[in-house]
Amino acid sequence: RVAWRLVIEAAKRQVIVFTHDIYFVSLLVHEAEGTGVALLTQSLTRRPEGFGVVDSNLPFEGMTTKARVNYLRNEQVRVKKIYDSGDDPEHRKQTAAMYQLLRTAWERAVEEVLFGEVVVRFRKGVETSRLAGVVVDDADVARLDQAISRCSNYCHDQALLGGVEMPDPAELLADINYLDEWRKSTQERSGKVRKLR
Repeated sequence: RVAWRLVIEAAKRQVIVFTHDIYFVSLLVHEAEGTGVALLTQSLTRRPEGFGVVDSNLPFEGMTTKARVNYLRNEQVRVKKIYDSGDDPEHRKQTAAMYQLLRTAWERAVEEVLFGEVVVRFRKGVETSRLAGVVVDDADVARLDQAISRCSNYCHDQALLGGVEMPDPAELLADINYLDEWRKSTQERSGKVRKLR
């Protein structure tokens, strides 16, 4: 109710909300989308230059799948620089961290893209009207299983300890792009199905 009330006020005037609660941010975003009220989300973070540095994105856990893909692409550039410098231990460590994030991006994509936000973490209730655009076929099941398993290979202990050959930056980028291509094609398919239903 508080999120809804703030969004109603934001339709009439500027409202600024500071919070540490990502769940509450999710509620605000949901209420703003539902009422058509413009919303700008940012976060404050600590960087080498100090505390309170403005970031134009939410923290990773609050991002959409598309935003997560963009974030991962930017981070892949950083990991490539480490790889190119020849610092193999740091490359392995950072690549493992990237695959952990990529795995969580795939998990977010399941609820947001595949299931069309019928059920979303941090959101109260189930939006059954969104089922009209949901289609899950055998190719989706195989692709999700393969992609999440691949990520798990590189973000678990055995990868960090050297038991697994860590992908190079080009492979990492290909895996990030794989998610984005699936996201786009699945959303396009869902849109067509929704119109037919």
